[in-house]
Amino acid sequence: MNTVIIGMGPAGMEAARTLREQGYAGEITMFSAEKTLPYSPPALGEYLLTGNETALFWQGRDVCSRYRLDCHMGERVMAIDPAQKTITTEQGTYGFDNAVIASGSSLYAPLPGIEKKGICNFKTLEGTRQIRALADKKPGSSALIIGGGFIGVEIALCLAKIGLRPTLLNRRGWIMPRLLDRETAEYVMKDLKKAGVLVRLETEGKEWIGKEKVEGVRTTEDEILQADLYIAATGVKPNIAFLTNSTIACNQGITVNEYLQASSPFIYACGDVAETKDLVTGNTKIHGLYPVAVAHGRTAAMNIMGAGIPYEHQLNMNSLKELSHNVIVVGQQTKTVLKRKDKKGLRKLFLHEGKIVGFVLAGNISGAGTYLAMLRKGTDVSLFGDRLLSRQFSTAMAMTKMVRRAHAPIG
Repeated sequence: MNTVIIGMGPAGMEAARTLREQGYAGEITMFSAEKTLPYSPPALGEYLLTGNETALFWQGRDVCSRYRLDCHMGERVMAIDPAQKTITTEQGTYGFDNAVIASGSSLYAPLPGIEKKGICNFKTLEGTRQIRALADKKPGSSALIIGGGFIGVEIALCLAKIGLRPTLLNRRGWIMPRLLDRETAEYVMKDLKKAGVLVRLETEGKEWIGKEKVEGVRTTEDEILQADLYIAATGVKPNIAFLTNSTIACNQGITVNEYLQASSPFIYACGDVAETKDLVTGNTKIHGLYPVAVAHGRTAAMNIMGAGIPYEHQLNMNSLKELSHNVIVVGQQTKTVLKRKDKKGLRKLFLHEGKIVGFVLAGNISGAGTYLAMLRKGTDVSLFGDRLLSRQFSTAMAMTKMVRRAHAPIG
């Protein structure tokens, strides 16, 4: 038996690790387009700031030998043929019995000229090393980031901390518009300004200009902006170009069933390439989160072993680590909202039919675990009212107070 895993990120490595720990004795062959040992993308920010590689190589530098993995680093997969059970790389063709597609995603900004050289990919180790090298060689260099969403903001704050001068372009009138409303976004804006990040609101990139290499960005106002470093961060897209001519069903990502099987039952998809159902909305989407990738990898491996385990539905959950205060955004934001704003921060709970479907915490984030647990369980919170907004809130505490009140003597 031979299992091929495309991608050596968190999803792919968790699949390989789980297979071995569950007693899989067959061959495990792994491929990565990047010529480097398996590393953790979420640790790239810490590596950029400190140069510490301990968290980066989270599985250890001996992971390939320790789990008996045939690792092909720097060998890009070009095609997969489900009918023949083969994959074709830049260097050859390989057969498989089962395959796990965990090829991850890339930052992008879909502007004309995106194919030009000189656009740095912060989501890769090579891209992050290029940024560190620039900061060391030319302190105070300028950086232009296209996209003012969650990823763009996090990148801008990291770049500012290592001495670069970032400019962030955002097409809407406030920062992180897909996650935050104007009021909550002000907390982020204060930190960006304090860090020295220049934010250009209502400014949209129109075109990457230059012959073969990017030499600037033309905006929708026909202004040309130039910098020492260019980063595309409008969004992320799954790395599935090699599936273009295959029979594997894809939408934004790879379509999977409840067991993470693609349209071919012996091919599984995990992490940033898999479209799975959202816990709150029930809609399929790419979640793009580290915990989701790890859970997917483990589930796919267990199902290769014949466990028949459905994947656990996940939800949107983002937290900015580089701010002077904490911001957590979870789930869906609806019209029904409970809100409290004071000197300690902002708390918003979003409800639907008496249940929490999302929340936003800025500043003091105590209670986040309680809210998350109630959201996952679908707890009816309609009786708690504004007590939910207390930073000391717990369901036990709230129920105790309600019982005491109900049995209090009248008069």
